[in-house]
Amino acid sequence: MKTNFIHEKITFNIDDEYGQSQTLAFVFDGNSKITASNGTFDNPKPNAFSTVQISDCPGSTPSCRKACYVHGLEKYAPDVHNAYKHNSINIRRVLLDENNSAILSDKFARWIKANCNEFRWHVSGDIFSREYAQFIKHVAIKTPDVLFWIYTRTFDFVEELNGAGNLVVNLSADIDNDYEAFNYADEYNLRVCYFSNTGEIPLRLRDNDVIFPNYSLRGREMDNPEDHKWWKELTERQKKMVCPVDFYGQSEKRRCGKCKRCMKHYKK
Repeated sequence: MKTNFIHEKITFNIDDEYGQSQTLAFVFDGNSKITASNGTFDNPKPNAFSTVQISDCPGSTPSCRKACYVHGLEKYAPDVHNAYKHNSINIRRVLLDENNSAILSDKFARWIKANCNEFRWHVSGDIFSREYAQFIKHVAIKTPDVLFWIYTRTFDFVEELNGAGNLVVNLSADIDNDYEAFNYADEYNLRVCYFSNTGEIPLRLRDNDVIFPNYSLRGREMDNPEDHKWWKELTERQKKMVCPVDFYGQSEKRRCGKCKRCMKHYKK
């Protein structure tokens, strides 16, 4: 994953348990894949906020924990991952107080409005509490001209995200949680983004859902990616569901924001 960090951080002052003021920093990140409207492929601009994998992902499954791409980021880009750790620690501190949370959501909204056309919650991490879900919704409501999108496995807090028309919610699923994901998707009229680990495709996938293939199923390294055995075995309907950026590989022509499927509200 190619990542470019913003050098200007949002700071927020908070009193510690001794009444002493402390300055907390929050870092926004971006990478070539998700920033089609924020910079170029070679020079993306930040348009995301992230925390850490697994410990900030209460809805994680054995399949996603094993295949999580953030493990590689932690190993090969430790400075990036350390920023995620600080984001995680600091946002939790702020969320303990409703007034602090409201003030910080204002600061997030101002920065996002000034710097982003679209904004993704969590290159890494997920919704770890009800208060955090409400924070995410409030930021979107305060920034109505920006499109927000999120993938989440924390289905219990999906209802908290209702009320922000510019926030597109996608439910992340795999073989370990697909039954629950589709039930929530039906109840709240949401898209399912399915991670296929071994090539399996659930029968309940609908036309506007998305398939994200595991690394071993992608044709990126082949002269013709569509020669991949997994691709050939898909139906024409299923091929239309596969994320083109993940399957074919990233380039200036293939970035989130070109396809936009995950960035549109689900329609039956």
